[in-house]
Amino acid sequence: MRLFIGLELPLPLMHALAGLRGNLPDVTWSPPESYHLTLHYLGEVTHGHLLEDIHHALSAITAAPPTLGLSAPGLFEPETHHGPDTLWVGCAPDAALTHLQKRVRATMNRLLPGAARSARRFVPHVTVGHMRHPDPLRRQVWLASMPPMPEGEPMGHFTLFQSLRHADGPVYEALEHYPLQG
Repeated sequence: MRLFIGLELPLPLMHALAGLRGNLPDVTWSPPESYHLTLHYLGEVTHGHLLEDIHHALSAITAAPPTLGLSAPGLFEPETHHGPDTLWVGCAPDAALTHLQKRVRATMNRLLPGAARSARRFVPHVTVGHMRHPDPLRRQVWLASMPPMPEGEPMGHFTLFQSLRHADGPVYEALEHYPLQG
């Protein structure tokens, strides 16, 4: 099963992001129910006992609840010329969010030393869509026209997700929630 650890979006933020859908042509928009912020990607976990080990390790993490607020949109261009551009909305800087991400990453790297490790720095964001053949001018207008987002909200937990492949794109299923204490 494909696993990752992340934050579910509170409804006000989810609704604000959903309001961006459709105002840029040639985009495959992500469904609002799939919006999340990835803290750490684990990849394929094939051994059943590892799921229990992951659960116990995540249960032991203590961290202050981050405040999740949205900021400017951005774009990840594909590393090869064949993939789509990824449209995303960034998250406002928050020390508790950075601390939580570092704790989760360190915990998982100790538990699964050969698992998926990314050399990329943590860029907190929520993916909202993909563009196969972007019109650079329209894309720039969209990136510059972000409406105001709602105030940030404190997060009460982080989540272990399973990514399921479907014909319409991935579906993310919450497997377990882990409380955050302030």
